[in-house]
Amino acid sequence: MALAYGNFHELSHQLRFLLFEIGIGLPQSSIDYFITLAHKNALQRLQHSALMEGLINSPIASHHVHDFIDQLQGTLKRSNPASQFYQWKNIRDELDESIANHALALAYKQRWDAQICCEASQYDSLWSWINSKQTTRQAFLFLEQWGYQGHPSYPGFRAKMGFTRREVLQNSPEFQAKISLHWCALSKNQMSMNPDSIDLKALIAREFPHEFKLWQEKLKFSHINPEEYIPVPVHPWQWRNKLQITCSQLTDSKSLILLPHHQTVIPSMSVDTMMPIDQSNTLIKLAINDHARDLNEQFYGCTLSRWINSLLTQSGHYQNTLFLANDLAGLNVDSPSIPKYCQKELSVKLLQHPVSLIKSEQKIVPLMSLFAHSPLSNKPLLIEMIKESGLTPINYFNQYCHKVLSAQLHLLLKYGVAFEALPHNTLLIFSEQRPQGLILRDLEQIKIAYSAFFEDNDKPDLPATSRIKTSSLDKLRTVFIHGTLQNNLGHWINSLTQEYQLDEQQLWHVVYQVMQTILNELAKEIHPSILSWQKHQLLHDTWQHQCSLTMRLRGTINKDVYRAHPNPLNTLY
Repeated sequence: MALAYGNFHELSHQLRFLLFEIGIGLPQSSIDYFITLAHKNALQRLQHSALMEGLINSPIASHHVHDFIDQLQGTLKRSNPASQFYQWKNIRDELDESIANHALALAYKQRWDAQICCEASQYDSLWSWINSKQTTRQAFLFLEQWGYQGHPSYPGFRAKMGFTRREVLQNSPEFQAKISLHWCALSKNQMSMNPDSIDLKALIAREFPHEFKLWQEKLKFSHINPEEYIPVPVHPWQWRNKLQITCSQLTDSKSLILLPHHQTVIPSMSVDTMMPIDQSNTLIKLAINDHARDLNEQFYGCTLSRWINSLLTQSGHYQNTLFLANDLAGLNVDSPSIPKYCQKELSVKLLQHPVSLIKSEQKIVPLMSLFAHSPLSNKPLLIEMIKESGLTPINYFNQYCHKVLSAQLHLLLKYGVAFEALPHNTLLIFSEQRPQGLILRDLEQIKIAYSAFFEDNDKPDLPATSRIKTSSLDKLRTVFIHGTLQNNLGHWINSLTQEYQLDEQQLWHVVYQVMQTILNELAKEIHPSILSWQKHQLLHDTWQHQCSLTMRLRGTINKDVYRAHPNPLNTLY
């Protein structure tokens, strides 16, 4: 049996003890089995990524992730001498953590699925149970946690570097975690806020009235005037590992005051976004670990959100098929005692709750939860939904393609806007088991082309150095392809081919036909040269595959690396 670690038994005992602490007692043989499964999965992902990214030309014969990395390092050293400076130790550590966390998740999911089977024993499918027993809000919270899958292909997809394994259990959605957020009181003269932002203090008071009142009372009890401060929710991990040191001068001067364990929230699939357990209409986006965005991009979030939502409103949200959760309010610390590059570590945003965007009879399903296997049917949730819809898989997929592509192609070609909507922030709207549209929870790596070819429509005045701005049509198109065709429709195609034994090319043909129809309909609105060029490039030219493993190896995770990849639509052109 291939072992994931040099000290396999030590790991096995540690995981067994951690699971026992949360009430899951398993024999050692079960823990060993889950570690072996997790290791096998990591090795397969590693092999796939190395081949897709051109790091190797043929598979490496290996039964151990560390041995695979050693062989890969030797191969690259001969072909690319600069690779000796790659982050080899970091990759090994990340794989080790990913395997351990994946094994924990497999063990926990087994227990959770057994509980669901008991509770839903009268139902044939998980989807019918969700529809019958859960409100729209309850279903959303449930699927954000139960359906967590991690990155669909990256080898270290379960790693949460900086977190101990116990902290992973305490803070991750796949373990039904509930987190007790700290609230801080930040002096008003030590903060910065986007001028387009709603008044954060007033919004917090409205959305979290109980916590806000308690925050005021605690400050008054300490003879501190709450009017001189703004409440700032803080993740306990962030406080313990970053802010205690970074903000020490602020705490010493009472410009920052900690009120521990103040609000209970549920972590979402997006590691930095928290879901309140009450009826609030907002989500809380925090700075956690290395996931905090560039401060400048973060600062302009409200401005961008407002502009894009104005376009969506003008178009009637494209017959209610595309929504963006509003970036309502946010702030970050702005103090001379904290270096600029550290100021993003004390920041908060309030985002519009996706449930507030849909009709009461609709359900929100996170994209990646569609591919989680139901404990009732042992099929992906998506397959249950297709079966209950009464449609054929091809017709169902055709409907979905129309809902996903119409709005985004129009925004791409008319306004020069492309969303790199990562799977964990892509939410789908369903009604009567059928797809109705998309909700984007966060703008993330949006690209906007500032070019005479596109309608200006009062585009935000972003700094010249902003990574959001581009003058390259190729970069704009690559973001659309990566975010929508590869990271959304591509996952559907992978699932449908596996479950229905359909030909992959047949499903890409559906995408091709839908795109042709939409592009023809857009002809009267789009600049002819833009339409002709982008249509040819989308349907015929080589696509780009994002090289996540290479980016990690180089230590440049914020600088995209792409490799040419065959366009599956090209043979249909």
